[in-house]
Amino acid sequence: MGSETEKRSEDRHGCDAGVDWAYFNKADFYRAHLLNVSPSGGYFECEQRIIPGATIFIRLHHGQACVGDPTIGDCMRSTALGEVKWCRELPDQQPRPYGVGIRYHMPV
Repeated sequence: MGSETEKRSEDRHGCDAGVDWAYFNKADFYRAHLLNVSPSGGYFECEQRIIPGATIFIRLHHGQACVGDPTIGDCMRSTALGEVKWCRELPDQQPRPYGVGIRYHMPV
């Protein structure tokens, strides 16, 4: 069995922040935990399975910030639209049993 190919074009910065997410143009928001970010995307864990390919809206909880690397401000967004690239089940991981990789839609 081969290893997965790394597809990231930018370094990720560790993060520890609460976010809410919703399918684009839907009213229902769900809580998640953002664990890393880059200028082009991020990774969070949540309670729901999210459909790969879906566009989602993500907003950082008020007063939250990712700290550590001084360049993280360049990639931390308070709100963003992104495409779900993948959603994987995290066996025995509670209370957030799904890991989600997203790629931000770039602003125009």
